[in-house]
Amino acid sequence: MSRQSGTDSMFAGVDYDVVIAGGGLAGLCLAKQLKDEHPSLSILVCERERSPIPLSAFKVGESTVEVGAHYFAETIGLRDYLEEKHLEKLGLRYFYGGGGSGLHEEAEFGVNRFLPAKSYQLARGSMEEHLRVVVEGTGAVLTQGVKVLDIDLGEQDAAHRVTYQSDEEGSQETTVTCRWVVDATGRHRLLQRKLGLAKRYPKPHNSVWFRLEGRLDTDKAVDAGRTDWHDRIHESRWHSTNHFMFEGGWVWAIPLAPDHTSVGIVVSDDLHPVTKFNRIEKAIDFVVERVPGFDPAIRELPVLDFRVLKNYSHSSQQVFSHDRWACVGDAGVFADPYYSVGSNLIGYANSFVTEMIGRDHAETFDEGFVRYANRWFLSLAEGLTLNIQGSYAFHDNAVIMSLKTIWDYYVGWSFSDPQFYGKTYLDESASTTLSSLGAHAVSTQGTIMNLFQAWARSYRGVFDFDYIDYYDDLPTLARLFTQNLPGSETPAFGAVLTSVRDGLDRIEELAHVIFYLALEDALPERLEEIRSRGWLNVSAVSLDPERWEQDGLFAPKSRARLDEVKALEEELRSLYRTSSAVGK
Repeated sequence: MSRQSGTDSMFAGVDYDVVIAGGGLAGLCLAKQLKDEHPSLSILVCERERSPIPLSAFKVGESTVEVGAHYFAETIGLRDYLEEKHLEKLGLRYFYGGGGSGLHEEAEFGVNRFLPAKSYQLARGSMEEHLRVVVEGTGAVLTQGVKVLDIDLGEQDAAHRVTYQSDEEGSQETTVTCRWVVDATGRHRLLQRKLGLAKRYPKPHNSVWFRLEGRLDTDKAVDAGRTDWHDRIHESRWHSTNHFMFEGGWVWAIPLAPDHTSVGIVVSDDLHPVTKFNRIEKAIDFVVERVPGFDPAIRELPVLDFRVLKNYSHSSQQVFSHDRWACVGDAGVFADPYYSVGSNLIGYANSFVTEMIGRDHAETFDEGFVRYANRWFLSLAEGLTLNIQGSYAFHDNAVIMSLKTIWDYYVGWSFSDPQFYGKTYLDESASTTLSSLGAHAVSTQGTIMNLFQAWARSYRGVFDFDYIDYYDDLPTLARLFTQNLPGSETPAFGAVLTSVRDGLDRIEELAHVIFYLALEDALPERLEEIRSRGWLNVSAVSLDPERWEQDGLFAPKSRARLDEVKALEEELRSLYRTSSAVGK
């Protein structure tokens, strides 16, 4: 391997401008993004695994959602490859039951056709193998079969030193210097461990997963004679990221091209100790108990791999540094996988690093931007995980979880996602404006989460449903989704601002409706009293009437829009029927 000359680089006096420790999904995408935006950069990627990579039994993290898919397709330029080699995803799909007499009897929340913005199910082995070729085609240097032994960070303006060693017998250690070093070593987290930056979440959650050779088809879990159940979905459910929900956790089933299936178990440790499923035989039994209809197919398909991961989620005190180092992918944070946001976080972190390196070359790189980037990115990752893991105890409650998912989609599709498409998060001034605008919604997010938790503890069962299509059956949500989708050009800040304002109004109206529904189930005697008070301060909603005045529930902080609330309530109530088995 020949070293790059500093005279041909953006920065002089080093072997490489950037060394990326780790050539997985995050590291390879970063190398491609950096070379696309700054072609003169000299880049070395050090990767431990040699080609060829196992195509279907390799790494977890196959499911993408719209932001991550957009990052891979447009920012990294892989749209044609994704369309040809990977499966389009039929959205996220949820079944609430935990093991009954039949899957057709469980409430289902999903979509019946592919959404306007594409997302994909990734076969990680073939994806990363393709990226290796793409990255080398940009002129970056990719060295395989090497282990990064140490990263010696230079102080102030001094170069960093990266030491690695080949897996070939008798090989010697190699040390190179660089202006920037990026840790993309995955869960090895070389820099995070060395610098003592690791942060754990308060409650451990565990996971196991395995890949099967062949289709574990959700549609085939229900007898073909159940035509009403089969006919309500126009496409095959196999194409969805299928979640099978139960108290304390969920099982996933994800399709992989050409005909393989990824299966995983994700649980809160306090409700389901990992010893229940830490061997493949026990894991399959655990799935069969909770997903009616998967037996015997799940036992007949060959198992390609199996892995146990305890206490999977982590964060960091810091992932970006003014001293020109960064941690991306799992080397920085690992959010809860429930909403398939791992690829989103790769896109955000890699784009921050690309922005920082560009500013460094332009001599406009300052500590203020680094502090902002750390705060923004880590707040996003940690907020996602805490919000998700706060609901595991009532994952089997179809009504509350469907409303929580609707709430989360409102927040994601109308507030978070436009900031990625508009790249406003890379502009501290624009981002500060949006954050100030959304401060009330952010405070309401925690309040609504507390409301869901309290409602689950006192749930009586006034409502139920069979199937909700979160796109076709929710026109307001569908409008928020489509109006924020990116076009051929990055939207101007004014357009993003207008759309976000619209979304924040709809979020506030949704909070009113969710509060009404919670009261009707848990405190029906107080519902009309609350309605009579009109517009509320939704950051103070709760199921504790003694706190309503004290918390300022009846002191709203925004313009009343009761007609809009009424219309949205009609929209949401049409999704549910009143149960005749209240309290049973």
